[in-house]
Amino acid sequence: MTEAKTNTNQQIPFLEQLLAHSLKHEEIGSIKIENDSGQQQIFSINDGFQERVLRKVTYWLNNSSLVDETMEVSLKKPSNKMTLKMASDDVITIEPAYTCNIDNMHRTCTAKDGELIVSDKSKKIQIKSQSLYDWLLVGWRKEVDGLTKEELLEEALYTRYLNELDPSYAEYFMCPKIKIEPIDGDPRRHIVFASALNYSGHHGGDFNRLTFSVSDSNLTGLHVTNVKIEEHISEEESEKQCRTFD
Repeated sequence: MTEAKTNTNQQIPFLEQLLAHSLKHEEIGSIKIENDSGQQQIFSINDGFQERVLRKVTYWLNNSSLVDETMEVSLKKPSNKMTLKMASDDVITIEPAYTCNIDNMHRTCTAKDGELIVSDKSKKIQIKSQSLYDWLLVGWRKEVDGLTKEELLEEALYTRYLNELDPSYAEYFMCPKIKIEPIDGDPRRHIVFASALNYSGHHGGDFNRLTFSVSDSNLTGLHVTNVKIEEHISEEESEKQCRTFD
């Protein structure tokens, strides 16, 4: 059933899915960003960290709004350009929308803040997404450094606690989340709530989610409790588990 649903979505043109706010990140094979200075970066669905980039770009696209005004121009060489290679082999381009004026035979073009032109083959629409616009201009260059310090710490802590579980849980390492609370205000004792998705769900089908809690104390060591698997969680829940963006 899951495979049939995916194939049906792939047959729907990209722009129709965009307007219906129904884009799926797993239908994007890769995202390529390039600017007019020659810098470029590719984010692939096959990379565990880079998949997060595809998720948030999809989230921003699904939460964008259509601009009903007259279509602004796209430049032959925009300052920044995003190319989405879809699983269906379609190629989608996203670039800033520009307003151009001619004064004394000199053409001046200025990017419209927060507005983008999305092109699917010969069709174009104009959308507004301040978050995606800012990321396309600047934010993507910060992605190449990998996880933030906070995310690295969260990942390291989660891995430490996951190692306390049976090896059968080893594949539950996607999008780890950690919540830590002191026990009775004692800085030496903490209760940790941990969760993550199974990696096999990344290759198709539904995700399962592992949740567990850990009593972490300098006095008594680690004690794992409440180990649970939530099977076939909803797409909304999997997106929420992996979301580290607005």
